[in-house]
This record gives sequence, C-alpha cells and structure tokens, in this order.
Amino acid sequence: MVGGNRKRLLPAGVGRAYHSYEMALSRLTLGRVALAWIVFLWGVALTLPNLDSHAQAYPAVKSIVAAGYALLLIGTPISLIAYFNRAWRRVGTVSSTTVYVIWLSLESIAAVGLLGVLAYPIILFAVARLR
Repeated sequence: MVGGNRKRLLPAGVGRAYHSYEMALSRLTLGRVALAWIVFLWGVALTLPNLDSHAQAYPAVKSIVAAGYALLLIGTPISLIAYFNRAWRRVGTVSSTTVYVIWLSLESIAAVGLLGVLAYPIILFAVARLR
C-alpha cells in the first residue's frame, strides 16, 4: 500500500447493521406503487356495489378497502420522495440541464397535485365525522 491513506475494505455486511425497513423501502418503487394502485382500484371496482344500487357492502369489505387505501396512501409519498430524490441528484450529470430541470419541476408539481387528490377523500371523511 502506497501513501497509507487508503480505506480498508470490509467484507460485505461487516460494520453495518441490518435493518429490514431499509430493504423494504428500497423495493418500494414508483412503478410498483402504480401497479398496486391499479390492482387495488380494479379489485375495489369488482367488489363494491354500484352507487345507484340498493346493495350494501359487508363491513369487512369496507374495512379491507380502507386499510388498502391507507397503505397505498402511505406508500405513495414514500416512493415519490425516493424517485424525486434520485432524479434531482442526477441534475448535474445530464447533458441538457435546463430541459431536465423544467421537466422535473413539472413532474414535481404534478406529484404534489396527485398527493392532494389522494388526501382529499381522507380530509372529507374526517370533516364529515367531526360534525
């Protein structure tokens, strides 16, 4: 070793604690969350009755739908934050920085709007329950 200021390489896994949430969050991508939303909405459309019918959904079905919506409502911002964190860090490496920043800004505005649309039913439900 010449110079003496090289870092000593450790075998994989040595010196770093294992955290299962890190592994789970790294697998939570924007594509997987979008696919989960598609499957969730398709399943809800098949199981819940029409709005104009007099049929009632079972309470268990309603609670499963609410739990699924809550999970996706938590997972969506996490995946969006991870996506935009990676994208904004890439700004210095792209060839046309101006176009990339403009496009990423538009994507960011659309993502904030999407989160607002997803949170709107929760806010309406909370306001209706508190009256």
